Amino acid sequence: MWNRVFLSGYSVSKPGWTGRASGEGPIGWGPYKSAQIQLDCGEDNICVPDLKLAVYGDREAVYLGDDNPLALTFNARNQGEGGAYEAELHVTLPPEADYSGIARSNASLSQLACSYEAENLTRFLLCDLGNPMKSGASIWAGLRFTLPRLKDTHKTVQFELQIRSKNEINSQSDVVPFNLEVAVKVFLPSCSVSRPEKVLFPPPDWRASQSLREEKDVGPEIQHVYELVNNGPSSISQTSLEVSCPLRVQGHGLLYPLELLTQGPVSCSSNHTLNALKLKVLPRMTETPALLAPIPKHRVQRRDLYRRDPLAGLSNLSCGAVECWQMLCSVGLLERGASAIVSVRSCLWAETFAERAYKQFFLECTVEYRVEKMPYSITPKSKPWGSKKVTNAVVWNKPEHQYLVPVWIIILAILAGLLLLSLLIYLLYKMGFFKRSDPYGTTMEKAELRPQASSEA
Repeated sequence: MWNRVFLSGYSVSKPGWTGRASGEGPIGWGPYKSAQIQLDCGEDNICVPDLKLAVYGDREAVYLGDDNPLALTFNARNQGEGGAYEAELHVTLPPEADYSGIARSNASLSQLACSYEAENLTRFLLCDLGNPMKSGASIWAGLRFTLPRLKDTHKTVQFELQIRSKNEINSQSDVVPFNLEVAVKVFLPSCSVSRPEKVLFPPPDWRASQSLREEKDVGPEIQHVYELVNNGPSSISQTSLEVSCPLRVQGHGLLYPLELLTQGPVSCSSNHTLNALKLKVLPRMTETPALLAPIPKHRVQRRDLYRRDPLAGLSNLSCGAVECWQMLCSVGLLERGASAIVSVRSCLWAETFAERAYKQFFLECTVEYRVEKMPYSITPKSKPWGSKKVTNAVVWNKPEHQYLVPVWIIILAILAGLLLLSLLIYLLYKMGFFKRSDPYGTTMEKAELRPQASSEA
């Protein structure tokens, strides 16, 4: 099939167009001649392209709750014997995706002109590949997308890419689907802090008392803070948090759990009652949640000197060696960027450690967390979990007066020094140190005698 293009009284024949016969120009143009242009399209002079398309992505999965930036790199080739006229890359976008531009970071990629269009409910992208896209052409280019509207109703998201041209024969490449897995993923770091990390003994404001009325009567305050932060990208509907801390060893108190403070969607229960002795506590802005299972009031018992010390040989007071109390917290919905904080105030039983002067102890609390549920129908491949330890050291300060010298020793040292000095002076006096003769007097006497002796001679 031949078509003609009218040029200055001539008819130029071109494949794919239809025109008038030779000498039948438009009205008013007069007669013209026709010329046929032979194209490199084989013996029949009909261009038949062979379009090939390969697509590569920088990720294999997208995550619920994330913007999911995606870069698609494609290679478009024409391996046929003729050019592909008005060749375009046709990309059908899924409903979850938005086009954000072509890739410009790599200089080796072609910079394409693309248009964003919609037809009914289908959105697609058209990128110009050349007119014509010559035989043997190979084009590398990249496209950028985001997928901010993912839903858990589908387990995959699919892009469809195809090369299309206006040739009558072999005008399209095969449709290349690019599938992405829809997945659930969270990064849940935890932070555990002890305030203070070291408790100095003896406590400056503590005195042993038979009756306990206020929290300061028990001993120094210790605060443990546990924080969970959802760094996304997905949300979490339920997380468990379990805290275990030393309580006592054979009736000797170690930590006295006093108060619980929470921030965020947290509810807690314990196998022991906080502030079991109903001591007066400092006023707090945050209300303390009610805990379960009260226990009998704990009384501090002095060590029986005739029995073996239960803390003998123990320096690391962990839950494997002493009795501990447990607290289980359930953390509710945590969106991306949200956090939950559990803070436990306790008092160190000062009397237990004061009876064991200058012995160092380490009290070790453990916290374990585990993601239990996520608000999606898609099951995550793994649920984050972890554990951490929080340690408090009981360190003894040596008294300041321990290195001071008593006054009587200083006075005695001064008197002894004066006595030694007097004795030294006396010995030097006896040895004639203070009666030395003047050597100049002897010389003068000798000088006076010498002239007289010479005159007599």
